[in-house]
Amino acid sequence: MKKLDRISNLSKERLDKIAELDKIQIERLATLDIKNVEKIAELKKERLDRLAKLNEGKLKRISELEKEKLEKISDLNEAELEKAAVLGRARLKELAEKDPSRLKAELKALKVVKVKNAKDLGSRDIPEAKLAELRERFDKKKDEFKEAKDELEDARKRLKEARDKKDEKATLEHAKAYVVHTADALIKHLEKIKAKVQESENIADDREAKIVAEIDAQIAEVNAIKSEVQAATTKEQVKEAAKKLHDKWKRLKHIISAHAERVVAARVKGLVNRGIVLEKKLDHVLAKAKEKGIEVDASAEVTAFSGKIALAKDKYAQAQAKLSAALDLKAGDAAEEQIKAVADEAKALLKEAKDAIKEAHDILKTIVKKIKEADPEANISADVEVEVAEEASAETEQANATASTGAAASAETAASST
Repeated sequence: MKKLDRISNLSKERLDKIAELDKIQIERLATLDIKNVEKIAELKKERLDRLAKLNEGKLKRISELEKEKLEKISDLNEAELEKAAVLGRARLKELAEKDPSRLKAELKALKVVKVKNAKDLGSRDIPEAKLAELRERFDKKKDEFKEAKDELEDARKRLKEARDKKDEKATLEHAKAYVVHTADALIKHLEKIKAKVQESENIADDREAKIVAEIDAQIAEVNAIKSEVQAATTKEQVKEAAKKLHDKWKRLKHIISAHAERVVAARVKGLVNRGIVLEKKLDHVLAKAKEKGIEVDASAEVTAFSGKIALAKDKYAQAQAKLSAALDLKAGDAAEEQIKAVADEAKALLKEAKDAIKEAHDILKTIVKKIKEADPEANISADVEVEVAEEASAETEQANATASTGAAASAETAASST
């Protein structure tokens, strides 16, 4: 029992405390690095006993904490300790830095779930058939938006030709058509974003419902302006409707941007969830290698990976708060500059989250290489069930939102061309 021989090198006082544990607990301690065993053996007997009841993987993760944090975590009751041990390394370290009351409160808000992949952590459980239908709808709306922009460009050319010929009757007719096509392009863009929101598994039900209701309200308002244009019989009436559409766009563009960023945020959340699950799967693979007598020196890299995923999660959460604030500002009729500033902050935070995920991916490649070199049969993609703690509670759509600004410019042109 070479593992137990390592424990025998501890001081008599620490050995006496360990000797009072049952055989299984002692064997679990014996699997740890000796420096971590020494830290645990310094704890009071009741703390030591609670820690040693954790399974091997959880005990290993807890034992990696610094001494002061280890003491604080070991003061938790058994149920709290089990929950804390499910956390990723970075999140566990973060919690262990908090005062005991805050630590317990945050643990209470966590829910431990068993998952096989990141999809299981989605905010909404959309059946596969429904998801396929929603994705098909999004593709259709994307095509319709492209067609609307093409028709808008054709309308712009016809309007220009009529103006160049100084044909007032044709100018009025084509100005009306141009404003109508501008409205159509805005509506199709809104419908496209709505479809994307509806298919996003990482947007919660209540948030999805709120976004969809907001988009539907905006579509109704644009349709009302469109009806005014269609009913117009004079140049002045067309100009008035065009101005309304332009003003609507000025008010709408930052909200469209915020909704588009919400879709980007959902993708980021999906990547964060994938990282959270991957950390646990890495632990599983490393444990399996250890059972075969294969040691993989990847502890530092796994810790770094965990830290980057935690950073991405934090930046994502901050971005979500900013996006919600932008919607609240809009509902409160705040100035568009204020809405834009908050939306821009959300965009910057999402970029930081994506950068952290990219760095995590680079670290992951190093980890995988080390594992494969040590154990060629290791399968990181294995369909295994792992425990994770949930917090209570394609091309990015931002690129598409930027592309749609052409429709906005068209509204302004229409207002000045009739």
